[in-house]
Amino acid sequence: MTQICVSLTEETTAGVVERMADLAGIADLFEVRADFVLDLDLLTILRGRTRPILLTCRAASEGGRLADDDPRRRMTLLEAVKRGFDYVDVEYRSAFVDVMVEKAGRGLVVSYHDLKGTRFYAAMRERGADVVKIAVTPRSIRDVGRLLDFAARTAAAGGPPLVPIALGPLGVVTRIAAGRWGAPFTFASAARGAETSPGQIPAAEMADLYRARDVNPLTKVFGVLGTDVVWSLSPVLHNRAFEARRLDAVYVPLQADSLEGFLEALPALALSGFSVTRPFKVDIVPHLQEVEEPAALSGSVNTVVVHDGALRGSTTDGIGVLAPLKKRLDVKGRAVVILGAGGAARAAALALKRKGARVTLVARRSGQAASVASALGCAHAGLPDLPRLSWDVLINATPAGSAAHPDESPFPAKHRPGTVVLDMVYEPLETRFLRDAQQAGCTIIDGLEMLLAQAVAQFET
Repeated sequence: MTQICVSLTEETTAGVVERMADLAGIADLFEVRADFVLDLDLLTILRGRTRPILLTCRAASEGGRLADDDPRRRMTLLEAVKRGFDYVDVEYRSAFVDVMVEKAGRGLVVSYHDLKGTRFYAAMRERGADVVKIAVTPRSIRDVGRLLDFAARTAAAGGPPLVPIALGPLGVVTRIAAGRWGAPFTFASAARGAETSPGQIPAAEMADLYRARDVNPLTKVFGVLGTDVVWSLSPVLHNRAFEARRLDAVYVPLQADSLEGFLEALPALALSGFSVTRPFKVDIVPHLQEVEEPAALSGSVNTVVVHDGALRGSTTDGIGVLAPLKKRLDVKGRAVVILGAGGAARAAALALKRKGARVTLVARRSGQAASVASALGCAHAGLPDLPRLSWDVLINATPAGSAAHPDESPFPAKHRPGTVVLDMVYEPLETRFLRDAQQAGCTIIDGLEMLLAQAVAQFET
């Protein structure tokens, strides 16, 4: 079992003791950051212990609050060893060899906070490390792949267990799925906003939503790929479904800076499949070995299954649109205007056209709308043409109104009473686009309905 180590940010000894008591039901062990605590009293902290404690006193050069040459660091670590703290973290570059020798074999964690740390694993092992921790700040998803490739090779070779951490949103998978690479524990925050390093996830979420303790080398790892997926609802939907089905699987955010970097990291990530969201739905198609017919025709994929290294793509975006619309009207013969010409718009247009709807794609770049419409066999128009169009259903398939653009609306005209308006954006649920439509007397459908419908189909893929 991979334990959840809760990192504490309290700046007083009393605060640390109180926090340990509060979180005793969630944490498996605590990381006490001695460099945070202003009135540090190790004996009092030890007496207030409710779970095993990892004592850390981080240097400024490695993300801590004490100067590298501050003599209190060595003194604090030595005292922690003498007092019998369960684990003591000593930075490899600190040269505190005396502390390492004193703690070796009894809970010594030797850490390195740089991608170069993979070169020094053997040296850290020779220093007597019971656990090696390597934390890196990835410049790209490629760096995450390199770290996990090293972690896999290290786990296969034996030796002290490794805790591999890629900081920030790019490296969330390394925290959630740490058990996949044999990590004895993974770090979590006490609460949102109380992180000691970028990318930490609240302990309660790690335990309940991601079931991080249960992740092991045989666990199937899935995720959602995009450039801004940290707040995606997809992990909630899929992980709850995995739990209900009692499947040994976990679904994680897969934030990537580029598609090429992700594909390079993919073998090390060892995924069983992944969802695809903006902006990769169209660009990923040429990289797939097999593409199902609707996805091939629309030129858009939102679901990829990995089998023996081969990638098979499909799309459930069309189902995601049809299902909520079916509850309100029969789309056959109806006029449907779709704002946008990206991957989700393409899949929706194809699905609606196949159900007999009269579809028109509208985009800022009329040339793009024309090209996509020609491929799908539907009509197209530019935004200035909207006033002359008629519709029964209006769909937003652009990011306008999302959390990154909350005040934007993709619709420059007035809504028409009695029409159905669907917004694919689900964060936030109430967008300006939908507010305006509701005030105009339209029937509105928020993005969560579409997300749920396509996720159900995706889960069964």
